[in-house]
Amino acid sequence: MKLRAILFFPMILLLFLLGCSLVPENSDMDFYALIIGINYDTNPLVNNLNYCEDDANSMESSLLDNGWDASEITKLLGPAATKAGIENALNSIMSQAGAKDLVLVYFSGHGFTLIDLSGDEEDGYDEAIVPVDCVPSDPATFLTDDELGTLFKTARTQKGVFIVDSCYSGGLINRPVTMTSLTPKSLDTLSPRGSGGSGDLDVLIFPVMTAASQYEESWEDHSLGHGIFTYFLIQGLTVRSADRNGDGFITVRELFHYAENHTEIYIPIQHPVMRFPMDFIDILITR
Repeated sequence: MKLRAILFFPMILLLFLLGCSLVPENSDMDFYALIIGINYDTNPLVNNLNYCEDDANSMESSLLDNGWDASEITKLLGPAATKAGIENALNSIMSQAGAKDLVLVYFSGHGFTLIDLSGDEEDGYDEAIVPVDCVPSDPATFLTDDELGTLFKTARTQKGVFIVDSCYSGGLINRPVTMTSLTPKSLDTLSPRGSGGSGDLDVLIFPVMTAASQYEESWEDHSLGHGIFTYFLIQGLTVRSADRNGDGFITVRELFHYAENHTEIYIPIQHPVMRFPMDFIDILITR
């Protein structure tokens, strides 16, 4: 862990120094959130998770406690989070949000790697999130990084964040970094993991934060009742612990910094990752 910090600190410092301005809320700004959590207990083909739906419910509560309105939040839990349901919800939000608006998308569930059939992955694997109606033997039932990238590219706004708490999620953004009470959010028994460094989720105008690097599992912990990364996201929002500069608000960078540090202390084998454009202007999550 210390070696990783030494190797990547200069790059992280550079990225956090770039684009240090802040996009304030204004009266013309509308807010859109899509919150997804899947335990898979209705799908006998996929191993169950315990706390993803709790993750989603708590993320919604944290947004509401920080000034969001219930009408601004769409939530897909369990059986509702089918592939078509997720795609339709993303399409709806992207079509509604204008250039001045803010979009937040959160996913808690299984992550997976698939053999890349299109030939665009250097490592030969696509990364994917797993909808509730996934059939593990059918690649078309996963929601791959290619498909997610296509959906996000329709966004008209530059103000947004995509948060993914799943195994191998760092592979979604082309940024590799790689216990008894813990459960991984993966489908390890069904497929090997990829070994390269290429991902397709080129959301060039949004920051994307992931719970783990490309080669790592994302864990949920019975003692916390949540995914570990999500637990610290929620903690950072709920008690405003992530407010590093003490101004009473929390930005995307502040929230990631808090959750990253606490996740790596709690479970040193899991390293959250964030990618954002070089000209990214930080945005508020709290209001």
